[in-house]
Amino acid sequence: MKIPIVVLISVLTIALAVSLTTVYRMDEKVDFMRDMVNEYGTRVEQVSLQRDTLVAINAAFAAREDSLPVLRHTADSLQVRLDEVELVRNYMGYYLIIDTGQNRFHLRRGGLLVRSGYCGTGKGWTENDSGLVWNFTTPQGLRYVVKKGENPYWYKPDWYWLEQDLRPPRPGQDILIPDSLSWEEQIVYYNDSLSSSERVWVRAVPGALGNFKLDLGGGILLHYGVGRGRNVSHGCIRLGTADLEAIYRALPVDAPVLIY
Repeated sequence: MKIPIVVLISVLTIALAVSLTTVYRMDEKVDFMRDMVNEYGTRVEQVSLQRDTLVAINAAFAAREDSLPVLRHTADSLQVRLDEVELVRNYMGYYLIIDTGQNRFHLRRGGLLVRSGYCGTGKGWTENDSGLVWNFTTPQGLRYVVKKGENPYWYKPDWYWLEQDLRPPRPGQDILIPDSLSWEEQIVYYNDSLSSSERVWVRAVPGALGNFKLDLGGGILLHYGVGRGRNVSHGCIRLGTADLEAIYRALPVDAPVLIY
């Protein structure tokens, strides 16, 4: 009986030794994994701090970038006020102020506000699908009414078609509205007698600019249009029907128009 007991004890001793060795090795692995986790956690914290720093820097740059147009517009507004003060000293007639940032107009006389409302101004840089680029920004500064007109036509420039990736019509390819019709009849003919695809190829469009226009030179007009209160135009200043007529009646040729 002694031999089996000795053998059993030996086996148990070996098993215990193996178990202790295994436990020791597992402890080593656990310690190693714990160290790895701690190191990984430290790296994650460092990366997180770097990310937060980059986010803060990006937010600062974004805020600075967003503030630049506001600061520029504020500076332009102050300059316009100075120009207006100088203008009022020597000019007692009606004049117009256009705010392209707020998209508002202010009709004034002798420094007093006569009429105010929303307008639409240039939409800035525009690119078509072919990569052609235009700057449709309303030019700023002091301008004057060069000429005025009633029942104007909109003569589509080539960019009207190019912006839509179309080729401008050659002479004789555009669709003409009969000259024998009155201006009001031409508007009806354009809207009711032509299909939408045909209207695209009419170069001289009646009624698109409203009943009045004021020409500020350089292709910039005051005329009727939609999108008031926003930067939507190709550089012209769009007004509502009633506002356009009031300004047309008030401003003579050579009247100042301050745009900022």
